[in-house]
Order: sequence, then structure tokens, then C-alpha cells
Amino acid sequence: MLQIRDLNYSIGERNLLKEIRWIINPGERVGLIGPNGAGKTTLLRIIAGELQADRQAILKPAGYRIGYLPQEELPAEQASVLVTVLRGNRELVELEEEMERIHTLLQNGSNDEALLQRLGTLESRYSALGGYAMEAGAKQILAGLGFGNDDYHKPLSALSGGWRMRVHLARLLLQQPDLLLLDEPTNHLDLDSLEWVEQYLKRFRGSMILVSHDRFFLDRLSTKIAELSNGKLSLYSGNYRTYEKEKKAAQERLLKQWEEQKAERERIQRFVDRFRYKATKAAQVQSRIKKLEKMQMIEPPETSGAAIHFVLKPDVQSYKEVLSLHRIHFRYQSDWVLKDISFHLYRGQKVALVGKNGAGKTTLTKLIFGQITAQQGQIDIGERVHMGYYAQHQIEALNLDNTIIDEVASAAAPGHLPRLRDILGVFRFSGDDVHKKVGVLSGGEKARVSLAKMLLSPANFLIMDEPTNHLDLFSKEALEKALAEYEGTLLLISHDRYFLDKMVDRVFELKNGQLHEYAGNYSDYLSRKESVEPAFSSQKPKEHKAVNGRLKKSKEQKQREAQARQSVSKERRRLQKEIEQAESLLDEKTARKTELERQLADPITYQDHDKSVAIQKEYDLLLKEIETLENQWENAQLELETILEKITADV
Repeated sequence: MLQIRDLNYSIGERNLLKEIRWIINPGERVGLIGPNGAGKTTLLRIIAGELQADRQAILKPAGYRIGYLPQEELPAEQASVLVTVLRGNRELVELEEEMERIHTLLQNGSNDEALLQRLGTLESRYSALGGYAMEAGAKQILAGLGFGNDDYHKPLSALSGGWRMRVHLARLLLQQPDLLLLDEPTNHLDLDSLEWVEQYLKRFRGSMILVSHDRFFLDRLSTKIAELSNGKLSLYSGNYRTYEKEKKAAQERLLKQWEEQKAERERIQRFVDRFRYKATKAAQVQSRIKKLEKMQMIEPPETSGAAIHFVLKPDVQSYKEVLSLHRIHFRYQSDWVLKDISFHLYRGQKVALVGKNGAGKTTLTKLIFGQITAQQGQIDIGERVHMGYYAQHQIEALNLDNTIIDEVASAAAPGHLPRLRDILGVFRFSGDDVHKKVGVLSGGEKARVSLAKMLLSPANFLIMDEPTNHLDLFSKEALEKALAEYEGTLLLISHDRYFLDKMVDRVFELKNGQLHEYAGNYSDYLSRKESVEPAFSSQKPKEHKAVNGRLKKSKEQKQREAQARQSVSKERRRLQKEIEQAESLLDEKTARKTELERQLADPITYQDHDKSVAIQKEYDLLLKEIETLENQWENAQLELETILEKITADV
């Protein structure tokens, strides 16, 4: 157990942390949240021993081990990936080095009995700490974080900052400390690695404090939420969703109390003002003045960025088809990143583009926006489509000499100008901050300026590559509200699964250069992926009794197997027929869909209102029918593949 007593920490005149009291119990997983700049990282560094509080306030048992993963980029070591991870357990490393020294002495002819006894003691301790399984454990963790066998012996200095962060996370996980401090551990992980880390941390037996803007991550892992705001720490039991409900209820109660007190004070003040100079009321006036003075003021609840509502309104409505990709191929040098990519996007669709790091997600968005060109295939942008594009590298296009407010105003639609300061407040630029020059801002601040600038433009098709990376939880909530009401089309790349779950109605997965399409939000996508696992993969093979080295079967058993084969064969024929029928219907309906799309793209169609409405209705119904047929075809294919696998296994 670790205990924090009356912790204070100041930076100059500012009291960043005030009278923090906190007990972290064994096995607790705490999500530490709060606005950017609230002091979350500072508090972690104090707990880790990297910073000293204004007075000693951390109490922990002797031998209590703390592992800390900082947010900032870690230095590049010359050691290999595997060696760096193995060095994380200092005691094991020291034991191994001493054992190696003794082995060398013994090989050189030393027969010292004391050395042999010492070696035995070291080996026992090494074994008890899991030393002999340490390398296998390190490789298992590295594999879960996305490293292949070829990566283990690469020098750490050859890796990017994000991959170095993964190595240090692996090192911490291997150490198994009593308390894990993780500051934004999900920032450099792809979705597959995120899933793996979550499962690993769920099994972790120690305590954990997580600072993360990934609410999905907090929701799955946290058993308690600690909110840091205005220097004070408030604790809530349960995960992030429970915290949201409790916080909202508490704010509503506080607002009601504040409003009631405000009304009561105004009523008393009116009496004082009215009768202040009447001698007959002097005693009553003085009584009420004293009542006002003694009244303990209730502070109004804080307004988060999410309370500031702004609307993303496109300047014009695009035609129905916003984007069409036909057989796109793209390669870097000899490596094909995208192979035969085809899809359509229609007005109002909100689509997530997911896949492992390096799968080609950013490459695809650059192709769509026209920053790079495909070697093969065609990209068609629909009529009256106005694109807005956000990606990390877009900050290079900012005018460094402009102030924040001038830079954002240069791209803002006229309707946003009167509330520009309020909207900038969503992105944590308030007061005099809006007059700072863009050139003096940090990388994260520039990214927020670039995002605000893009969102306030009048685009009707937004392409967003990791828009939430530099936003705190409150800014994310405000962005979610705006995008949920956005009537344009949205293509999103994000590792924030909570954000994707709320935003999208379709998921495109890039895998091995090819695109796979799933209806629904991110959770639906995960469920669909899990449901298509082969049904027979976990079944055990049949067992038969062996007699004289041969398998002997009874007459009844042979009959049962023959009936089973007939049943499987009948089911196979049924599925093959169902697949053929579905394919035939899909061909017909796809041809009709193409014809209706041609008519909807023709301005003449809209001269006859009734006709255009009828075509649109037929088209919408056709899309649903095609989706149903595609699902039927896919399910039949999966069932057929399972049956064929069973037949092969039985032969």
C-alpha cells in the first residue's frame, strides 16, 4: 500500500497540487484524469521519486517497487531491443552478472568451495525470481506489443520514438513492480497492441495508476477514477462510465444548491437595500446582513470544454456520392502498400479506417486528398464536395507569425467568427493565450490550432487522421458532440476506440494491403471479427479404440458415420446453391445500383421532384438489400468453409 499525506507542490507562485490525500491499495487500478496542465504528470513524477514535493508526503513499505513509464520520448540506447527489456529487472541482471563471473573463475581452474556454494545460492535465487523463464517472458511481451523475431536484436537507437516507448513499456511489464505508473501508455500503440496490453494489465497483480485520454482503455481497466482539478483530487469508485454518471449527478446537485443559495442571497439583499435607511427596520436589516456574512458560499460547478457547444455546418450540401475509389494500387519503391482498393462513400456516412501501424491508413487518406498519386486505379471526388483534411503534418502549413486567433479566423466560416474565443476555449486556448504567436507554441498546441482551423472551415467532407491525440477528455467530449451533429461526410483514423464507437456507422479495415468493410460502429466491428473464427478449430479429433494396431469400427458406428457424411454433403450442396443465388441477385442489384447512381448524379433528375424522390427511395432500399445479401453470402461462405475443413479433417 502507498499513502500520500497532505501533498503540496508549487511552481513559482502557482500552487499546482494542494493538500493531496490518497491511499493506493494493493491491486487497485486507478485512472487519473483531469484537464491538460492540471498536474497529472507532475503527481506521477512525485510518486516515482523524480520530483520532490514541498514537504515529504509519500509513505510506502520498505522494498516497495515502483515502475514509471513517462509520456515524453525516452533516450535511445545502443543495446538491442531484447537486452534493453531484460535489463529492466535489476536484481536478475546483477545475479546473472555475478553467476557469469563465478563460472569464469571455475572454468579457469578455481576449485574454491565457497565459490561453489555462492553459485548455488545465486542460482536458487535466480530460479525463484523466474530468471530462467525471463527471456521467454520478454519475447512474449514484445510480441504482444507488435515486435517480430527480427526486431529483437535491432539496436534501440534504430527505432522511432513510438517504438522505443513500446520497448520501455515491455521492460516495465517484465519487472512486475508493486505499483505501475503509466503516463499515456496508449499513445504509440496500434489497435491490436492496445487489445493485448489491456488483457495483460487486467492480469497484473500489482497496483496501477493510469493517465490516459483513451476512455475505452480507462473504462476496461479502471476500478477507480481520481480526478485532478484546480489542485484538488476527487476519488470515484468504478470505471470511467460510472465516473461520468456520478460526476454529472454531483454537478447537477451542486448547481441546484448554488442556484438556491444565489436566489436566497438576492432575496435577502433586496430586503437590505429596501429597508437599509428605515429606523424601524434597523434590527431586521442588521440581522440579515450578518446572515449574509456568515453564509458559506457555494462555488458554482466548473464548466468544462464540453459545455461549450459549437456546430460544424458545411457551406453547401454535396451530391449523394462523395467519393469513389476504383482498383487503387500504391507502392513505396517495390513494396505494395495498397492492393486493388475499391469503395464508395456517400453523403452523411461516418467511416472509421482501422488497421495496424504501417497498414497504409495515412497513405490512403493522402491519396484521397491528392497529396500523392496512385500507380494504378482511379479516384473520383463527387460534385460539390469540399474537403477538409487534418493530419499531424498539417501543422507545417500554419503561419508561424500569426496569433492563434488570427490563424484560426483566416479559415473560419463567417458564422463561427462571433464565437471564435468560446470555440478556441474548447481546445484549451483561453484569455490572453489566443494572442500568442503560433511560432512559440509546442507541437501539441500547434496540432490543436490546426485541428480548430480545419473544423471551423465550411467543408462538407472531413478526413481526420488521429484528431484526438492532443486533446484532453473534456475537449474530446466537445469535439464528439460537434461531429455527432455534423451533417457532412466523415472519414476517421483514430486509436481512440471510445471516440470511434460514438462517431462511426461503418468500419474499413486495411489488412495486408486490402480493404475489408464492416457495418456498424467499432464494437460491432470487433464482434463481427470474433464471430468469423472457424467453428471447428477448437474441437478435438474423434478417438477410436485400437485393436491389433488397426482401427476397428462397429457396424452401427459405420452407419452413423455414413449418415453424418450424407448430412454434411447435403448441407454443402444447400450452401453452394445459396451462394450461387446470392451472387446472381447481387449482380442484378449492383447493376441497378450503378444505374440509379448515374441518374442521381445527373442534375436533370432533380427537375422532376417526384421522380427524384422515388429514385432516392429505391436507391436507399437497394443499399439495404445489397447489404443483407452480402451478409447472407458471407455467412454461407463461412459455413461452407467450416464444412469443407471438417470433411478434410475426417478424410
